[in-house]
Amino acid sequence: MPATRKPDPKTPPHGTPAGEPGQATRVDRLLWAEVAVVAIAPILLLALPIQRARFLALFLLAGYCLVRMVRSGAAKTYLRFDWPACRAALPGILLRSAVAWLAVAALVLWLYPDQMLCLPESSLTLTALIVTGYGLVSVLPQEIAFRGYASWRLDAQKVPFVPAALLSAAIFGWVHIIFGSWMSAVLAFFAGILFYRTYRRSGSLAAVWVEHSFYGAAVFVLGLHQLFYQGPFFDQFVPACAAGH
Repeated sequence: MPATRKPDPKTPPHGTPAGEPGQATRVDRLLWAEVAVVAIAPILLLALPIQRARFLALFLLAGYCLVRMVRSGAAKTYLRFDWPACRAALPGILLRSAVAWLAVAALVLWLYPDQMLCLPESSLTLTALIVTGYGLVSVLPQEIAFRGYASWRLDAQKVPFVPAALLSAAIFGWVHIIFGSWMSAVLAFFAGILFYRTYRRSGSLAAVWVEHSFYGAAVFVLGLHQLFYQGPFFDQFVPACAAGH
């Protein structure tokens, strides 16, 4: 059983002073408000055919999580970029990433055979820019919210590792319904279990950031982007990778 981080006993996990029942009630209400937002927001975003709106929602979510964790002091524990721990976890990350690339390749050949390697065949430079940008602009905010913040909140509720991993992955999978496909949500759910495991075992946000970026690279390089991106970019700049090509 992987070791989980324990919050500072001097400060409650939710970041409010101890011994104030009224504060605890407000924290409970905030928790339910957060659950409601996570449940409803993906449905609202699903109705918006604007990729920028999805990025804006992600940035707002990550910003909210970051501010709350910094103000509470939880960021020092839950958002640590422990690079030595990341290096120690790298062999396992590379092994799982290799399996993920094989799985993505199989899915592309099954669902979108004409899309296989369409992006690198069109432009290696554009491929490098997309993969790098994805890791910085999309993956990092996701990890702040769905691993760092989620772990902090789950620890506050004293949720054991396995249920916490499943809950975290379920939330992560559900928000991917914004791309209009249950397959997107299901794939994100299983990836979310692996990401949560990597994050908690390594204790490093850097480790899960690297692993998530590797998986995302497979999606764009091999041609599964239609399940995880909606917008005019491919239609305009990479016609060979456009939806329905």
